[in-house]
Amino acid sequence: MDAALAVLAGTSLGQVAADAGVEPELVQRWVHLFVEGGKLRLDGRMDPSSYEARDRFLTLIAHEFRTPLAIIAGWVETLRAGDLPPQLTETALSAIARQVAYLQRIARDALDAGAVARGQLRLVVGRLDLRSLMAAVVDSMQDAACLDGDGPVSVVGDAARLEQVAAEVVAHARRLAGEGPVCITVRSDAVMATVEAAAAGSRLSFADAAVLFEPFERSDTSIGTGLGLFLCRALLSAHGGEIGVRSDDHATVFWFRVPVLGPSDGPLVERA
Repeated sequence: MDAALAVLAGTSLGQVAADAGVEPELVQRWVHLFVEGGKLRLDGRMDPSSYEARDRFLTLIAHEFRTPLAIIAGWVETLRAGDLPPQLTETALSAIARQVAYLQRIARDALDAGAVARGQLRLVVGRLDLRSLMAAVVDSMQDAACLDGDGPVSVVGDAARLEQVAAEVVAHARRLAGEGPVCITVRSDAVMATVEAAAAGSRLSFADAAVLFEPFERSDTSIGTGLGLFLCRALLSAHGGEIGVRSDDHATVFWFRVPVLGPSDGPLVERA
């Protein structure tokens, strides 16, 4: 609200954005929401789209929680019955651990979405090897993808956040590829480092591509609440980078790039 009021009072949009440590587009959105919200309140009404987005998100969250909770409850009841062979006990514990991790991811995405909406998404940046980070993501997904090339690709960034982006991009490519191969490449020049995850033999429709990076939208590649690639876009924007997808008859390629020297200094960027 303070940022919106500052712009309305005459301070330039760029100056307010710099002071708040956020993108000018976000400040512009705040101003728009502040003005429109004021008009609606004067009429005693609220913006219907805000209710629609909220209800859609709550429905998605409830739906995504239902299946993992049912799986956990089923295995817990089985374990409580006792006298299980060791192999089945290990299977039960592994299944519970996977579902808990999935629930934690949904909760993290919801919290991150709130931080993005408030312009409070923070980064803790340091030097890292982007190729090693991608290799760790590939190794964590059995038979998920192959990593092309070798040699370090050094960048400055938030390792945890970039790993979050990498995992989301690879998972979307893997889901779109089905049984086909996914090949990941990492390259860099003096300014930008780029990661591509190519799902061979697949084509993404224009309708699906149009909503991939929008919050609360679902496509054939969507995972979980549909917040994943929206959050990736916000995280990469905070780094000074970008994300996108291109598709033709031969392959669909999800890509992202980040500045080699990292994000600009600001109140929401902490140097490790």
